[in-house]
Amino acid sequence: MLHLVLAVIVIGIVWFAWINFKEIGLIRTKHADLNDDERRVLQMRHINRVILCMILLAIMPWIFILTKEQ
Repeated sequence: MLHLVLAVIVIGIVWFAWINFKEIGLIRTKHADLNDDERRVLQMRHINRVILCMILLAIMPWIFILTKEQ
């Protein structure tokens, strides 16, 4: 049962990272009205979300090990 819960969590994290990764590439077309500084801020926001997802995915094995021992 724990495997299924962790799988759903991992799928959610990967999906959120993928959505933000796609948004990085679409910023110039979707937000043509923004100047360079505003576009850069928006791009960094999406990049930070992707990095956060990568960190969470790296932590997931340790969460699995800790919950397994209890």
